[in-house]
Amino acid sequence: MKYFKYNMQDISAYVGKASAVLIACLLLVACATKQTAQPLVAVDTMAEKVELLATEQYLPVQAYDEAHQLIPYQAKENPYLAQKKQVDKGSVLLFIEAQTAWRNGDSDTAKQKLNVIIRNDKGLSGPWMILGDIALAEKNSALAQKHYQQGLLINPNNVNGYTALAKAQRIQGQYNRAQNTLVSALKLWSDFPEAHYNLSILFDIYLNQSEKAKQHLNAYVLLEGGDEESQQWLQQLSERSIAGED
Repeated sequence: MKYFKYNMQDISAYVGKASAVLIACLLLVACATKQTAQPLVAVDTMAEKVELLATEQYLPVQAYDEAHQLIPYQAKENPYLAQKKQVDKGSVLLFIEAQTAWRNGDSDTAKQKLNVIIRNDKGLSGPWMILGDIALAEKNSALAQKHYQQGLLINPNNVNGYTALAKAQRIQGQYNRAQNTLVSALKLWSDFPEAHYNLSILFDIYLNQSEKAKQHLNAYVLLEGGDEESQQWLQQLSERSIAGED
């Protein structure tokens, strides 16, 4: 079973063939627009009880025409990708260098270069997200959580930041909080495949709610297309639901 499926559209650290032009474009959409909006996920205080949020309203619904033929589902646009802002050329070059350093196993150099970008341009969320990924790789999920939250303060529309933050929260056992974070992503973009997939993981493995897990896995399959692994998992969820596990 897939454990965590994370689509980083502004961070191509896992893609060895990314060109400078591609990275520059990714940096463009990683920026925050000039706005006063706050992220939809609150800074984690750990002092308050967190209740699970309803998710049914974010599930995609297929429609039928007058002849009762299924109408192909048209997914809503990712609001994150609609953001555009020019980025300093020096920041783009540093971003490429940081990415290369991390890919080569030199996380110290990567962090140093990312921190230079942050000092020079406080309007970018991308560097904070990579710092969070590095912290996760170094088994420091608490620090990763802080980095992701900072990135979301800069750009609340960075939907990938919510899935990253939810992973850090899940690793720390904050399952209800992680669920709330993924719901925040769906509030921004209800057709976000990765948010639906990760909700399936939370509901199935950590919250013992297989019916809700099945709903969001169905949503993922509709939006992204299901591979064999997802189909097998969906079959298992269906069998458990029929057996009345929930």
